[in-house]
Amino acid sequence: MTDSVRSGLLAAYRKLLQPLVRILIRSGISFGESAEVLKTVFVEVAARDFDLSDRKTSLSRVAILTGLTRKEVAKQTEILRSGALNFDSNLNRVIRVLEGWHSDPTFTGPYGMPMELPFESPTSASFASLVRRHSGDMAPRAMLDELMRVGAVEQTASGNLKVLVRVYIPRDFHPDALHRFGEVVRDFVSTYEYNMDKQPGKGRFERIVFADNGLPEELMPAFDALLRAKGYKFILELNNWLSAQDNVSEPPSRRRGRRIKTGVGVYHFISEE
Repeated sequence: MTDSVRSGLLAAYRKLLQPLVRILIRSGISFGESAEVLKTVFVEVAARDFDLSDRKTSLSRVAILTGLTRKEVAKQTEILRSGALNFDSNLNRVIRVLEGWHSDPTFTGPYGMPMELPFESPTSASFASLVRRHSGDMAPRAMLDELMRVGAVEQTASGNLKVLVRVYIPRDFHPDALHRFGEVVRDFVSTYEYNMDKQPGKGRFERIVFADNGLPEELMPAFDALLRAKGYKFILELNNWLSAQDNVSEPPSRRRGRRIKTGVGVYHFISEE
């Protein structure tokens, strides 16, 4: 790597870190704490993504790749092995339940509208059966408590449950919000990293549009409204297509090949720099 490439990459890394560091400082996370996490990530990525095909990655090789001592590599490897950095999040379970409520024929009525569901029923579709089908092992009562907490579900006068939103976006510093934050940033950066050595048109889709000379402040509300309307329609169309493929796919016992986690994100940026 030439000096100019190295300098450019470090400059880009600095820009990437600025909003992340703002979040850390706002939340009381010190440099020392974040530096320890960075050590762990260096060791994790070096061991997982830069291994030699003919033999297991050694502590010495990871030390060479990361610039850390073998003692530090051993320490970080043990942290990774213990799972000390993992934390529980219900984000993906909640997303799957809301999506199932809007797309699974068992829980939708005429014109594909989500049905109002009793919490439990031995003879018909219910919220509990929805959760058991789409959330994995999360308890139906715990799922309902979370959905009602964020205003995604309400109880009707008849006692049934009515879904109010299709998209779950956790707020504040709830564990689900932190989990989503990590996934969104990781997914965008991994797309850009994948495309860096690809020829035009050969990488993953990634495009950006912006006002060359900035947008007059008084036009910002109009642009925001346009983006929300068009962006939601675009995302919903893709979501419906993905849901349709899942509904017609073969049962797990007959599937061939691996399942690839894939999707599309749309975001609105405002640069203050």
